[in-house]
Amino acid sequence: MAFTRREAATLVIGDFLVLCASLWAALVIRNFALPSLRYFETLFGPFLPIFLLSLVVFYIAGLYEKQTMLARRVMGERIAWTQFANVILAALLFFVLQLSVTPKTILALYLVVSVVLVSLWRFYRMNRERRVEARTCAVLVGRGEAVDEAYREAAGNSLLLVRFIERIDPGEAQSSEALAVRVRVAIQAGARVVVLDTRDETVERALPILYELMLDDVAFIEFSEFYESVFDRVPLAHIDYAWLLGCMPERHALYDAAKRTIDIVGAFVALIIASPFILAAGALVRTTGPAFLYNERIGKSGRPFHLYKLRTMLYDDKGDPELRAKNRITRIGAFLRKSRIDELPQLWNILKGDASFIGPRPELPALAVEYEEEIPYYQARHSIPPGLSGWAQLRDPDAPKGGVDVARTSKKLSYDLYYLKHRSLGLDVAIMLKTLRALASFSGK
Repeated sequence: MAFTRREAATLVIGDFLVLCASLWAALVIRNFALPSLRYFETLFGPFLPIFLLSLVVFYIAGLYEKQTMLARRVMGERIAWTQFANVILAALLFFVLQLSVTPKTILALYLVVSVVLVSLWRFYRMNRERRVEARTCAVLVGRGEAVDEAYREAAGNSLLLVRFIERIDPGEAQSSEALAVRVRVAIQAGARVVVLDTRDETVERALPILYELMLDDVAFIEFSEFYESVFDRVPLAHIDYAWLLGCMPERHALYDAAKRTIDIVGAFVALIIASPFILAAGALVRTTGPAFLYNERIGKSGRPFHLYKLRTMLYDDKGDPELRAKNRITRIGAFLRKSRIDELPQLWNILKGDASFIGPRPELPALAVEYEEEIPYYQARHSIPPGLSGWAQLRDPDAPKGGVDVARTSKKLSYDLYYLKHRSLGLDVAIMLKTLRALASFSGK
């Protein structure tokens, strides 16, 4: 809980109010007078779809991500592109659907004003949150690489709404009582949030002593929860089997049923639309060899299945290191990968139930066997169906593309387990929107 969700909610509400204010300002400019409430309400209805679609476009463009909120240049570029997209959407809604708004100059004025007001609002929020004095003082209690990583991130990322005024290593405390005293001193110095690793034995013994502070308007946050909210992944060294039990599919039965229904309907419709592209691409690839590959992958519960793809390389190396070294992407394959057309045949896997639209990326059997031996809890990613797209694919650009890489795969697993814990229709929609953004930008593999 680095309060990033609260900040994102503030931005969404603020953006909506600014868009409403842009319409009001456009009416002032158009009529050279303050609009009456009734006049504003008359136009608010037709403009409401524009407001909501603008928020969706902002989300797809990444305007609610921590990295975007931090960088002025990136924010300016993305606001410009999102407003360009909003112009197209507005034209479709108002001119093609013939929504009742007259004169049309109000729409043009609204788009111009909204660019200015959204930019001013966003830069104001960014400058405000970057002020050190606006951040809540906190104390971090824990040890290990993940704790060090979180401490460094909080020190270097001014967008986190907490700042650590003290770091306490439980290993340096002579007793749990001494640790509790140090926490109490930090609170007296101004800390209003205590982030602590309850899996540490010294911290666990100190909890009964710290209990009275929990009742004294001081927020206590478990370290793994804080880490997840900062990095959007789980700290592998701070989870255990009890943690995994809370993520099992049995606890998400209703969600799983709804998701499967969406997969069946979505894959059926998408296959009908994608069939001409698959057939045309298959015909082109067939001129140099087999059009389709049927690679074996590991699916739900560790069961193997055949993943359908259009061939993009000279031949199917099946993950063999020696064959992979001699293989290469064809010219047609490069385009298919950039456009993601090569993955469209996987819609059949989704329809069959081998995979889902959203989930961990399926792994080669040989690699999965090795990772299960080297990486704790690796099998947990197989407790749900693999996906065409997923949290790790979007959040971890350094994920390995082939061959054994334990370190990078461990990091990828931390994103997969984050999805396993937080999976919901809302998160799936977020992943789908971000995937559409990647497709639109041709940022293929």
